[in-house]
Parts: sequence; C-alpha cells; structure tokens
Amino acid sequence: MNIIKLSAIDSTNDYLKINFLDKTKNDIHVVYTFNQTKGKGQRGNIWNSEPEKNLAFSVAFFPNKFKVENQFTINIIFSLFILNTLKSLQIPDIKIKWPNDIMSGNKKICGILNELKIKGNNIEKIVIGFGLNINQENFENLPSASSLKIIKQIDYDLNGIAMLFIQNLKKYNYLDFLINPKSNNNIEVFFSKYQKNLFGINKLYRFKDCNNNIFIGKIISVNTSGIIKIKKDDGELGFYNFHEIKMIY
Repeated sequence: MNIIKLSAIDSTNDYLKINFLDKTKNDIHVVYTFNQTKGKGQRGNIWNSEPEKNLAFSVAFFPNKFKVENQFTINIIFSLFILNTLKSLQIPDIKIKWPNDIMSGNKKICGILNELKIKGNNIEKIVIGFGLNINQENFENLPSASSLKIIKQIDYDLNGIAMLFIQNLKKYNYLDFLINPKSNNNIEVFFSKYQKNLFGINKLYRFKDCNNNIFIGKIISVNTSGIIKIKKDDGELGFYNFHEIKMIY
C-alpha cells in the first residue's frame, strides 16, 4: 500500500486519477490531506472544508474482473468501513444515508464519492474518497452538517484519525472484497449490515423526486443494485436510483 500525505490539494480523488495510472495497477494508493480546497460531493455538489480542521481521504486501486452491474458493492463496503471506524471512536447513532453519506443522529458528518474507469462491462479502476468533518465547528448555510468535535466536545488529533482509517483499511481487508470480487463469498453479510445501518429505514420522511414533487414515505429497503424502495403514505411503492430522489430531513 502506497500512502501519501499532502499538505494541501484541490481534490484527493483528482490527485489519484491524474497521478496513478494503469502502469501501477498492482498497487493500492492512499492519499490524504487536512486541507482540501475543492472537494467534490454527490450530485455535483462542492464539499466545503475549513483548512486543518477535517480529513479528506482517497483510495485508488485496480480490481480484478469487477462487473459494472455490481458497482453498488463499492458503496456498501466503503460505507461500512467508515461506519465501523467511527463506531470504534464511540461516535453516537452512526448511520449510512443512502447511497453513501454518513450521519450521526440527523446530522451529516461524512460524504463519500466514488469515481470509476470503465472498459466494456468491467470496472478497470476505482477511485473512492471521503470527506470527514472532524474539528470544524462552523457550517454556514449548512444546517444539516456537524462534526466529531461538535458531537463529542473533543478536539481530535487529525493525524491519529487518519492513521486509524489506514490501520482499519489494512487490518480488516475491506479492499480485498473489491479487488477480487469473485473470491468474495461475504457480500450478503456486507449487504445485510448496510441495510441494518441505513438512515431512516422504516421511518416517515419527506422526499422530493426529480420532477420536484414532494411526498411522505418510508424507506423499505435498498437492493444490491442500489435502487431504493420507498412506500409512500398513499400505499404506493416507488423505486428510485441515485439521482432520482432526495430525502428532506
């Protein structure tokens, strides 16, 4: 595993996409920084981060015959990697908000973004990163955001947090299940844990669909392709992909 700490970078994901190409395909590359200037989130959003307060962390690797149709497995396993690491820090009420944000209570503390290089029916390269709010205390115009410091009233050592994630990535072999998917017999175990830790499951929330229609419903399940199943308050069942619906909370 090749580990790089950067003093500052626009995007850790972009750094890995540019600097590590196919010629290094037998390696796993990890890059992290406490000063990411142009972080990216889901749906084309910007991930704003106060310098020297938070962690931006990305991993790049080259899987072996990973089918495009199974790409939601990446979200499942990496979300659980972050969730379990934060649970080891005793952060309360940690949940995964579909498809792959991390919540403490009803506050977002971490966002995940994966970017794929695809050839034919296979994924050739995976770059996946997350931004974790650690010591930042002010989130202007972001009422749903929080940080570890706000939640626990502790000033965290950023280097210690980064090392914990690296240690857990190695110790629990999370990437092995993605690098060699055919040898993975445990995906159902991961999928079950993802469902059990899903934010808002079986609870009523408001949702907005891609036509800006707002309705009340509850999440019933997420399937292995990442399609979310929601039962609306009128009894109708809806099935939605990532960019087709947004939870209002």
